[in-house]
Amino acid sequence: PSDAIVEPEAPVVPEKAPVASAVNPWIPRVILFLALLLPICVLLFTNPAESQFRQIGEYQNVPVMTPVNHPQINNWLPSIEQCIERYVKHHAEDSLPVEVIATGGQNNQLILNYIHDSNHSY
Repeated sequence: PSDAIVEPEAPVVPEKAPVASAVNPWIPRVILFLALLLPICVLLFTNPAESQFRQIGEYQNVPVMTPVNHPQINNWLPSIEQCIERYVKHHAEDSLPVEVIATGGQNNQLILNYIHDSNHSY
């Protein structure tokens, strides 16, 4: 018997050559850039459609307007008149609204937007 100690050899694993990536690293970056750029372009280069209004009345020298594509709210005219008269009565003469935009009318809800000139806007 031999007194020599035999150490087991570690298995030799052949080193793999680096594999070239099939996807170019710039393609995801370009796609991400375009995905961020598209909404910005839409915001910068498109104009929203302007709303068109029709006048449905005038109370206390304040015209009452409603969007053209809005359903009729003629049943609400007495309530609109009462609200505008009360608003004018409780506000100073110099801060009267330029116009009132009335919307709603469905589900027993009416919305009045009192529009003031720029001197009295917040």
